[in-house]
Amino acid sequence: MNWDLVWTENNLIRLVVGNLARGDPGGLLLTIGLSILCIVVSTVLGAVIGIMRVSRSMWISVPAAIYVLILRNVPVLILIFWAYFVPPYLGLQTSQFASVALALILFTAAYIAEIVRGGIRSVPPGNILAARALGLSNFETQAWVVLPQAFHNMIPALTGRYITVVKNTSLAFLIGLADLTEIGKEINDRLMTAPIELYFTLLLIYFVVNRGLSAITGSLENLGRFNRLFIRI
Repeated sequence: MNWDLVWTENNLIRLVVGNLARGDPGGLLLTIGLSILCIVVSTVLGAVIGIMRVSRSMWISVPAAIYVLILRNVPVLILIFWAYFVPPYLGLQTSQFASVALALILFTAAYIAEIVRGGIRSVPPGNILAARALGLSNFETQAWVVLPQAFHNMIPALTGRYITVVKNTSLAFLIGLADLTEIGKEINDRLMTAPIELYFTLLLIYFVVNRGLSAITGSLENLGRFNRLFIRI
């Protein structure tokens, strides 16, 4: 085994921060930054689309349903290629980072929208009736009764989707973005003698990142902790 060839100071620095000293961040730093951006934006967009999906107005629910139908049935890799190659045809300049981020956000938002829709549907109707009986308006009922319960119910599904986002960032290497996988590929192409050791290192890094993400979101499954953080009544 050639661990000494892979676990050198230079290789580990490149895997973690890319060529940061030259003003070109990459590796794990870029992967985490890209993942956080995609998770935050896709959660907001997905929540909006999910709420639209349960609207009683067809003018609101149908466009949301069409969005979900299309984006959930297109491979994310194809979306990345579209986001990267189509803008230049339209006279728009885009970066590799922006292309991957846009594709992952649009793709993930479609899945989160369905998670949100399912979470809203999971709230017992009796809770809604009780809130209205106490004099809460429809908006107040949705904001203070339905959505907090729905979000708590969605945490396990959202955790799985967020982990998938982190894993899908590895596809960025296909358009040359210097993420963790791309840096690993460059090191492997240079060494050519330690692919098992190198890709085991990548596997270990992704595992640690995703396990940490799972632990953070999983801690919110405790109802008492969730209420202290998010419920302010």
